[in-house]
Formats: sequence, C-alpha cells, structure tokens
Amino acid sequence: MLESWINDLTLDMIPDSYRELAEIIGIENFIKLAKILGGKTIYIPKADTFLRPARDINIKKEFNGYNHAELAKKYNLSERWIVEICGPANDGQLTLLDFGFGLDEQDAS
Repeated sequence: MLESWINDLTLDMIPDSYRELAEIIGIENFIKLAKILGGKTIYIPKADTFLRPARDINIKKEFNGYNHAELAKKYNLSERWIVEICGPANDGQLTLLDFGFGLDEQDAS
C-alpha cells in the first residue's frame, strides 16, 4: 500500500529541509533512503573524502621524482602533502649504499 503512494508523491509534498535531497536523488530513492536510515542521525563527509584515494593514485602516476611543486600547485595541495603521498624528491645523488658498500658483518663488530 505504501509503495503505491510513492507514485502520488510530489516534491512540493516533501518538507523544505529534505526537498533538495529528494530532488537530486529522486523521490523513489529518497523514500528508499528514508526506509533504511529514517530516524537516525547520520554524518556524510564531503565528497573529496571519498575521492581522495583516486586523486592520490593520479598524483603518484604523474610524479617523476622531481615535480613536487608542480603537483602541489595542480592539485591545490602543499608540497609537504605531495611528499607524504609520493615520497621525498629523487635528487639523483647516489650513495655508497647504492653500490653495495654497506657494512658487512665484520665491520659491524
């Protein structure tokens, strides 16, 4: 019986505080949401919270080891945050460890 009433429901019948949501997702989806979450208080984070993993993947794809500043500007982030996502700059400088000249067991004692 309730299901048949959905067809008769119009946006102007929905209270103002919920109308925008019903308009965006549609009346039928709004009623489904009300059935699932009706009476509960929920918090929905901003969209960028959900999009952040995809953004970080793209940043990592574009990272070349040297372009922290460029990526920071492009994605409106700090260079420090780009370092957090991609790692430190690759300045091209090699160390003895890169050539296998680390401490061996005899040198360590």
